Amino acid sequence: MDTNQLWKERFGHHVKMLSRYLRLMFNDHLAFALIFFVAAGAYFYQEWLEGVPDTFPVDWIMAVVLGLLLAHSPVRTFFKEADTVFLLSVENRLGPYIRNGVIYSLIIQGYWLAIFLFVFTPLYLKIYSGTDAQYLLVMLGVLIGVKIINLLAVWFLDKSRERRLHYFDVIVRAAINIMLVYFLVNGELLYVLIATALIIGVAFLNYWNIYQKYSLPWDALIEKEEARLQLFYRLANLSTDVPDLKRKPKKRHGLVNLVTKPINHDQSNTYTYLYFITFIRSGDYFGMYLRLIGLTIFFIFWVPLFWGKLIFAILFLFVTGFQFITIYNHHKTLDWIQLYPVAQHVRKKAVHQLIFLLMLAKVVVVFVLFMFASDLVDAIIYAGVGLAFTLLFENFYVKARIERMS
Repeated sequence: MDTNQLWKERFGHHVKMLSRYLRLMFNDHLAFALIFFVAAGAYFYQEWLEGVPDTFPVDWIMAVVLGLLLAHSPVRTFFKEADTVFLLSVENRLGPYIRNGVIYSLIIQGYWLAIFLFVFTPLYLKIYSGTDAQYLLVMLGVLIGVKIINLLAVWFLDKSRERRLHYFDVIVRAAINIMLVYFLVNGELLYVLIATALIIGVAFLNYWNIYQKYSLPWDALIEKEEARLQLFYRLANLSTDVPDLKRKPKKRHGLVNLVTKPINHDQSNTYTYLYFITFIRSGDYFGMYLRLIGLTIFFIFWVPLFWGKLIFAILFLFVTGFQFITIYNHHKTLDWIQLYPVAQHVRKKAVHQLIFLLMLAKVVVVFVLFMFASDLVDAIIYAGVGLAFTLLFENFYVKARIERMS
């Protein structure tokens, strides 16, 4: 078996899958909203930089963010369940396959390191005004080198099934990486070398104590790979239907009882009950809703100008309504739901009610916090614009999208 060719085939399949779903995820108005978000964020970032004090702890912020990115270094393998049979006999010849996996992981994770370093660059040069801009290239080179070491350390440890050892390794590497980035930001190259030596030591210990002694835990590696794939499917499912998504509901009895108690148990509320429970018990929808509220709160406190706060608040209100339209087809693969003796317009009405209440609840929460981020008059203006936008969005955009999905 040519394991190098096997990697090329699986990588090609992975790229086709990514391109297909990313094209569906960033169509319609979501791509425009993201472009507007990036442009507006860059503008207010520049405005905020003009008033940032010289004592702002950019070194520690960069150390924590970039250090955690360095510590999080999973190696993509694209292993599948059938590999426990077909690849087990060639495990000792998987060197080229694993090497390609490390290179692919380095490219993807190195890209995010470069993005975050690029975002921090204006703030860093503002606080460290005497630093040569070319030093940032040195920083990026060091970060990429340390990322390689972290990837190898994680891969060497992946042969162990001991969860506590994995947790301990993450904590130790995260602490070392954070201190390494802190010294790198401050130009303390001697301490950077010492921290790098410590990371190399961790990788060597993982290799000597784990990698040399054990064989590949195929079931654990396949489970991790499947978890990463399902994470991407869950994100894609917020914008389009993903047939391969494996949904794992959460119990959340308290929230379910709180939400469903006011609903009358009659035939006209069949889909209302179903979709409200789906929203609460599905980690995709409920978790996304909380994160969108959190991002909205962050921007209304961070952006200095009222109209900027208003734009971001309405933008995230649009994203909130847009993302949950897909709940209409959440149970599409369940044939028994089609047996409900309930008209389809009742199903559509239930989705309309859910989206309207979610957007309305978000307007109320942000209205209260707007008073602390600005003042009562600005909060009232936001509430009026938010309510008008919710009514127009729900009655026109959501209605049209659901009709196309039916």
